[in-house]
Amino acid sequence: MAEKRVPKRSSAVSYLNFGTIVIALFVLYLVINIVIFLKRPHLSIYEVQLLPMASDTKAEAVIIRNETSVKTGIAGFVNYYMRSGTRVSKGETVYSIDESRQIYNLISGNDYKYTLSDDDIEQIKSCISSFNNSYSKGDFSQVYSLKDELTTTVNSISDTYLMEHLNQILIDKSYQGSLTVHKAEAPGLVSYFSDSLDGLTYEKVSKDTFDKSDYKSVNLFDSNLKEQGSTIYKLLTDESWMLVLKLTEEQFLKLKDKTEISFTIEEDGLHLTAPISCDVKDGEYVACISLRQYMVRYLNRRFLTVSLDMEKTIGLKIPNTAIFEKQFFMVPKEYLTSGGDQTGNKSGVSILKHDENTGVKYYTFQQVEIYYEDDTYVYIDMKAITHGTYIYSEQTQESFQVSLVGKLKGVYCVNKGFAQFRRVNVLQEGKEFSVVENGLSYSIAEHDHIAKDASTIEESQTIY
Repeated sequence: MAEKRVPKRSSAVSYLNFGTIVIALFVLYLVINIVIFLKRPHLSIYEVQLLPMASDTKAEAVIIRNETSVKTGIAGFVNYYMRSGTRVSKGETVYSIDESRQIYNLISGNDYKYTLSDDDIEQIKSCISSFNNSYSKGDFSQVYSLKDELTTTVNSISDTYLMEHLNQILIDKSYQGSLTVHKAEAPGLVSYFSDSLDGLTYEKVSKDTFDKSDYKSVNLFDSNLKEQGSTIYKLLTDESWMLVLKLTEEQFLKLKDKTEISFTIEEDGLHLTAPISCDVKDGEYVACISLRQYMVRYLNRRFLTVSLDMEKTIGLKIPNTAIFEKQFFMVPKEYLTSGGDQTGNKSGVSILKHDENTGVKYYTFQQVEIYYEDDTYVYIDMKAITHGTYIYSEQTQESFQVSLVGKLKGVYCVNKGFAQFRRVNVLQEGKEFSVVENGLSYSIAEHDHIAKDASTIEESQTIY
């Protein structure tokens, strides 16, 4: 009888089922971790920055003056007798209006030709020399400024001659026209500069003030026909003036606590020191510099560029979201001791223990990390010691019950791959960033890496 062979049972199905289960578990593990990762707040790392040295020292400034616009009550051709920047007394003749322009026609004849004096030539040379010294190829507007200045100078020379010989001309030619002479109603400086910001005050300064897209200026000193109600000149009765500076946030943080500032006016290199105050107007950071001298140098300008003398560095720049407060136990410094290893260099405290079996009291060394210290206390982590614990001081031979709590502002430093609290001292706070003191013990330094948002991480959490 033939022997029956019993077929062997294949284990392929078992192996297949086991392998499938392992793979499925692994995939499930990955899915769970991916979901956890996606739900976890995203941790962003920020590299601590030292404020750039001597950065953003320049600022645009708008000039504010105490000025009154003098307008004409009649139409006509104006003859000026005072140069821009001239100080006039009350009742002194400033200009006249010739309704028919007969005066100019009279002096344009051959009988009244005028020859430039040496002083007149020097004035013209001075204008050209000043232009030559300050001309920049990148600012062609200076050419137009030179043209206006030369025109003003020549017209001023002509009108000065007219004023000096006016009476004789009228007698010689039997003048029959209508000429009205106007005198200054108050003492002050004469200015022929007018622009779209006439009447500007500090209260009116806004974001649009520094927008030059629609800004216009005009030189009033000309012999063209003036309409009734036109501005003829401006009288500045007070030599006090101010510069309102448009600041960056960084500049504002540096300047907001200052009461005085040294600066240089870029247009002519004048270096001054004056009172300063900072403010936020219309959402813009601004500073107001009050001055009592040198206004006459800038009568024909509304805007200036100033270079501020500021400290090269004042601290470390970090995001506001990185800063938070944490509570610590405050322990008197005399209770701090050393020990913990063979070197005995670890900082710690001596904790009072009590053996319940023998009733013997003794002290053991407990290592603690110091996060800050002042003249009286050291600040230690509240997890290191239980509230109410007694510690012993070898210096005073006294005990102290740990219970005093203080708060410190700090950030999470992640240089070592996990979150460590580091204390910061905020010097200045802005909308998004703060400036903290540099060079502190138990703090951060330039190029340290910190959590950009302290709410997205916990202390001692591993980040990589």
